[in-house]
Formats: sequence, C-alpha cells, structure tokens
Amino acid sequence: MITPTDVEHVLAYQDPRHACNQGSIIKLANGELMLGFNMERGLFHSDSGQSCFVRSSDGGQTWDAATFQVVWPWTEHGGNWDCAFAQTSDGTILMHTRVCSFIAPSALKDGADQTLGAPPPGRPERLKRQTGYAILRSEDLGRTWSAPVPVNTAPIASEGLMPYSVGGSGACHIVELPDGGLLMPLHGSIGREFQPREGETLRCFVLRSDDGGANWEYWSTVGYDPGHILGWAEQGLTRLANGTLVSMMRTSVKPSRNDNMWIAHSEDDGASWSAPRRTTLWGFPPDLIQLQDGRVLAVYGHRKEPDGVRGCVSEDGLSWDLDNEFVIRSGGFADPSVAMYWHTGYPSVVQLEDGTIVCAYHEYVPNGEAPEPIQAMWTTRFRLPPSGGS
Repeated sequence: MITPTDVEHVLAYQDPRHACNQGSIIKLANGELMLGFNMERGLFHSDSGQSCFVRSSDGGQTWDAATFQVVWPWTEHGGNWDCAFAQTSDGTILMHTRVCSFIAPSALKDGADQTLGAPPPGRPERLKRQTGYAILRSEDLGRTWSAPVPVNTAPIASEGLMPYSVGGSGACHIVELPDGGLLMPLHGSIGREFQPREGETLRCFVLRSDDGGANWEYWSTVGYDPGHILGWAEQGLTRLANGTLVSMMRTSVKPSRNDNMWIAHSEDDGASWSAPRRTTLWGFPPDLIQLQDGRVLAVYGHRKEPDGVRGCVSEDGLSWDLDNEFVIRSGGFADPSVAMYWHTGYPSVVQLEDGTIVCAYHEYVPNGEAPEPIQAMWTTRFRLPPSGGS
C-alpha cells in the first residue's frame, strides 16, 4: 500500500462564467509550469470552447491568474478543445487540439425573426461537428503562437460526430524521440461521418513528424480490436529511459461498459506495438511519466464511488499491481441533479526537480451565488515514498 506524503490541493483556475476542464500540464525548460485547459463557452461542459493556459513559477504552489492566456480563441462559428501541450528539446512549445464548427447561430428564421433551428430545451448550443485536428506552436515560451495548422490524420477519420472523429486528451502529450522525430498519440476510426467500417470500434494510434511538427503522417496503430468489441481511446504515452514506449489506454466494451485500462508497448520507437494487455487498474483517462527513481507513475480519473483521481506506480511500466494504487484526490462530483455531474478528472502529471509530483485535473466547485457548481482546474502536489516504502 502506497501513501503519498506532503499532499497539498491547490485551486489553479476558476472562472464564474465559464466551465474549465481537461487539463494538460507540462514543466518548461525554464522551470515554470504551464497548465493548459479547455475553457467552455458557458457554465456547462460541451466541448466547443477555446484552449487556454496559466503559469506557476513556484512548482504549482500558486497559479498566477495574471498569466492567463487564450491560445486559440473561439469564434461564433468554431471552437477547439482537448488541447495537449509539449515542449521539444529546442524550446518550441507545441499544442495540438480538436477543432469543431457549426456552433451558432442558426441560419433559419420563422416569422417575426424567430430562430427556426434553435437548440432544443436545455441545450446551450446547436449540434457541433468536429472538422479536423490542428497544431499551433510557440517559439517564445507561449507568449505568442502561430496560426493553427491542420494535422493530417489520414487514413483515420478527421471529421464527423463522435465517436468516429479523431480525438485525444490533455494527457496525450507529444513524445520526442532521440532522432528528433515526434509522436502524437491519438484515437479514432477509419471512415467518415456515420460511415465507419462496419462495426468498427475506436483504436489508439500515433502520428509521426520528422520536421519539428510542421507535417504529420500516420505511423502505427497502438491498439485495435478486430473483433469490434473493445474500443481504445485517450491514451497516455511515455518513453522510458531504456527506450521502451508505453501506452496506457482508456477502454470500453460494447455496448457501453467502461473496462479496466489496457497497455501496449513498443521497442522500436512506435513503428510496431505489442498486443494490448488488460491491467488491474480501473479508471480513465490515464497519463504516464517515468519518475526520477525509474518507476513509472500512472494517474487517472475514478468516476465511481468513491470518486476522484488516483495514481499507481510500476517498477517497469509494464506490470501494474492494484496494491500500488493510491488516492490523489477524493470527491469532485456535483449533485446528481446536475447534468454530467460525474465529469471530473482528466488528470495530467509532471515531476519537479526536487521530486515533488504535481497532478492537474478538473472537478466541480461552488460558483458563488449560482445555483449549480462549475468545473474548475485543480492541482495536487505530493511526494511518493521510495520503492518498497509505504
């Protein structure tokens, strides 16, 4: 049994007008922490907002609201979400994200200029459509950003309504290889909107870039079930010191059951992968890092009682034992009367030079005088005992 020490929960960012969720935390070469996240258009989770970040200069003990910055603003007709950040060895910061369109308003009017195509009751917007995937880059530590560049995900579908669109999460950080190549971990399916191959379930795959992230091509499939029963998505990917790539994947079983997480590994920089194997860990989605002592840490949301965010350590990243699981944060659900009251977690994790671990995630918090709580970004700082400790 592992017991974290020096545990400190920190409210990183909250906006009373906008739900904030699905974070991506990275440690910059200058020692700062950057916490990216999705800011929704309104009070509720709808995956159509804008990608933002805040910074911490003290290892996540505090987060400076004055550093808040929007990387790619929403517009009346488009948005972006599920941003993931990474810094490459030359100092460039890359952010990749989903892109959606056809938000509002409706083009159709009926009499007295009443909107004919308005959202149904209880919906904050019209139906959206994912129209692609994009990447942005910063050469000055995030102060300015390039225009978004479309990402080539072919032959995996890059547009359509979920689940047949390409996706990721804040934990799907780009991984840099020793030869300078970059891997972008994503999930999706072959086919276009409403036209996947018959019965196809989601697969995890990686794209590769050999020009610093300007262009991308399909490289390999990490996990796919040809029996069309298991679906894999929202993978956490890390490269170990010995060169092994380890992917841990959120797993679903038809028709609608969340299964334990599965893992696959690669010994050839992602060109080929082992057959996926089921772990004893239940939760989703995961993020993975190798700690300074060589162990591998997985963090993941836990959306059942008792809810919250959990972690587990492995000696080699390939064998995972439930006895090594521990609680990072308990709670975070809203009252069941709130739509998507269970939508918490999506953790992302880094380790500081002094060994402190900082895990970012979202959960519900009270929202002033408003009747319903709102999603906000949190971080938890903690330490882990050495291997064999408790």
